[in-house]
Amino acid sequence: MPFYSTLLAVVALSGSALCSDFTIPAGYNFETSLAAGPVVGVLNDGRLLVSTGFFGADEISVVEADGSHALFATGFGSLAGVAQSPVTGDILVGDSLFTPSLTVLRDIDGNGDALGAGEKSPFAVQPGLLPEGLAPLPFSLSFQPGTDNLFMTGSTPFDPMVPTVGVVSRFSAGVETTFATGLGYPAGMVWDGEDLYVADLNASTFVGRILTLTDANRDGDARDAGEAVEFASGLSGANGLVRAADGSFYLSGVFDVLEGGDFSGCIARILPDANGDGVHDGFTEAYIDGFAFTGALTLIEGPEGFTPGAGGDGQLYIGDFSAPAGDRILTSAPHAATHVLGEVANNSTFQIMVSGEIGATAFSIISLDTSTTTIAGIGDLCLGFQGAFKVFAPQTIGPTRSVTQKIDVRDEPALIGLEVAIQGIVLEDGRYGLGNSLHFVVSP
Repeated sequence: MPFYSTLLAVVALSGSALCSDFTIPAGYNFETSLAAGPVVGVLNDGRLLVSTGFFGADEISVVEADGSHALFATGFGSLAGVAQSPVTGDILVGDSLFTPSLTVLRDIDGNGDALGAGEKSPFAVQPGLLPEGLAPLPFSLSFQPGTDNLFMTGSTPFDPMVPTVGVVSRFSAGVETTFATGLGYPAGMVWDGEDLYVADLNASTFVGRILTLTDANRDGDARDAGEAVEFASGLSGANGLVRAADGSFYLSGVFDVLEGGDFSGCIARILPDANGDGVHDGFTEAYIDGFAFTGALTLIEGPEGFTPGAGGDGQLYIGDFSAPAGDRILTSAPHAATHVLGEVANNSTFQIMVSGEIGATAFSIISLDTSTTTIAGIGDLCLGFQGAFKVFAPQTIGPTRSVTQKIDVRDEPALIGLEVAIQGIVLEDGRYGLGNSLHFVVSP
């Protein structure tokens, strides 16, 4: 490999730019998944359900443990929520384009799909007409934990003569009731015990909020005084909603208004209500930033939960309108950070510094190919291997929590004006942590 593949002149981290368009929190890897399709649900046995069709001809495939996928069900217009009953095992699917709006899937013959005769049928109760004269179209479905009670968020279809009405519907023992009303475009929802948290978007102003709905008097709804509380309000949007084991909420459909101010799509993180006043205890609008528009969220956690670092054990699947064939995935991973100290110029000396936990192994890669390379199951590298590149030998991280690599650039005028990328990587407990990638142009 030619020597000039190592000749990357860079500045200190404070003056650098990210090679990636995405900004992610420390202790996580970010991966662009273009596998079978975007995740639409998780079965009780842990397998993922993904959408492998398209609008007007949507279908569901199941992803097996080995990563392979197989067709599971067909004949939908536009998938709008998938949930599996913890009691019967029935899979409920919402459809916001075709009728019926709610469909039941059952793998009666045990062959791993719902394509056989009688395995797909209309749900016994379909969304009924609201007082305004229209039935709500489904957006999201969820079963109350430990029960066969199905909940549906939805809103009435657009009609210039009728204001949009959003509701949360409850289906129990063959009867539909309105669990909550007075919403605009209710979207994602998640349970915490008997509390149902619902993301809602105002139909006129498009300001978002999260409601806590609680059936305090156990009359089958959350429409009585004090049963609907604004957990978070004044948000720049509201779409998918999930809750981690540590109590943190993650919300999609918001925009970077408070931090960068560039209105890029982002994922917000909302802290739980630890002091019991009914309102969240903290909010980070652009917790993950750089999307076009963020859609459905699916969170999968292991015993250690969706926390940063090598000890974490979780994956957040993020629907992104700029990646319609798959998802973006944020995965708990070893802490890793890339710092570069030196002058951006020919005839200069600089150092690559990779930070991580003591005892972990660190190394770095530099490349003249600044394209993104996805390593399935690990994450996105913000550099490629089609041009000149070099992988530096691994080093063990000591008490300073970092390792360095010195690079000396001498008499290489061909490098001037070229784009270069550098990224640090940490290996800890058999897992890779991808540090931030830096992207520069070499100066004279």
